[in-house]
Amino acid sequence: MNSETRPESHMSDSTRANRRAIRVVIGVFAAILVAFCAWSAYEYSCGQDPLAIFSGSAFQTVEPAEESASTAKSVPVSNTVTTDDVAAQIAKLSYGDKDLSIPAKDVKVVLSGKSIWVEYATDATAEDAVYDAAYRTAALAKWASEQKVSLTKVTWISEDMAGSVRIALEYPCDRASDNETPAQILEGSSSYRISGDAYYALGDKPGFDQEKGDAPGLPDGKAITVIAEQTATGETLVATGESHTVLYTETVESTEKGGKKDSSITVSLTVDASVVGGGSSSARISVPAGSSVYDVLRASGVNYSARDTQYGIYVESIGGLAEKEHGGTSGWTYYVDGVMPMTSCANYKLAGGESIVWRYVTGE
Repeated sequence: MNSETRPESHMSDSTRANRRAIRVVIGVFAAILVAFCAWSAYEYSCGQDPLAIFSGSAFQTVEPAEESASTAKSVPVSNTVTTDDVAAQIAKLSYGDKDLSIPAKDVKVVLSGKSIWVEYATDATAEDAVYDAAYRTAALAKWASEQKVSLTKVTWISEDMAGSVRIALEYPCDRASDNETPAQILEGSSSYRISGDAYYALGDKPGFDQEKGDAPGLPDGKAITVIAEQTATGETLVATGESHTVLYTETVESTEKGGKKDSSITVSLTVDASVVGGGSSSARISVPAGSSVYDVLRASGVNYSARDTQYGIYVESIGGLAEKEHGGTSGWTYYVDGVMPMTSCANYKLAGGESIVWRYVTGE
């Protein structure tokens, strides 16, 4: 008799039950597999890894140890540069093999927008003052470009010990300068001005002009005053005891003009010593709103001396020309818009737009 598979109808009840159970299990498994595939597709579409649930970390029974400082992921920090950072860099500044460091306390630094201003008074010779200003400006500009904070320019203002500007130099941060001569650095600058006294002291052929481009400016956009003519007394290379600055960092109370705040004013300043053959020079000066005639003189960069009296500040000399040098009644007087005020120059407050004249008189 041939061996044939019996029809299901001839199977025992237990066998049929077992087969139904198997089909149910297979159906459930298939449904689970379909659901898992659909979920996996969704997870992948969301950028997730659906297999991550099978990693060892998913089955940890203890919390992982905290990451050490050496293995923790670094968090990007936004770079900034402060005036202290600039002063600290100047304290270790070098160019090639030249040590150009200046103690931080001896410089005045202003940061405004994307620019750096540095003011420094030195008793060095004119040659050293001009050359070192070029080296320092180029070196500081290179450092600024390496900070990756979008700084665009450095303006260096070098003065004599009486506050008269010897050189004002504006230099772009994106111009690389390595082992160049001062003449090459000045040629690569945006602009510069050298005073008449300093330029004359460099000799007949310094290798560069006295000026280039528009006059370097202050943070408020106004031109830095540099006396182009040679003065009778030359530069002051010994400390005078007076405090001078052309950079203003303190905020002066603003005045409202046309609905806009204006924190500075501009006036015209003339120093006239023609009566004794000293010549005359003029410049436009920007100072904080509320400044006095004396403040304008201080901001001009002109060499002067003054003393405090019971009537207020009294200006004894300007440009090295002192009172009583041409007679017992000779000295300096000031005028505002052609009128001689009957008060100390430190008491006369300016509104802006005035014409100030300091005139040497002999009393004759």
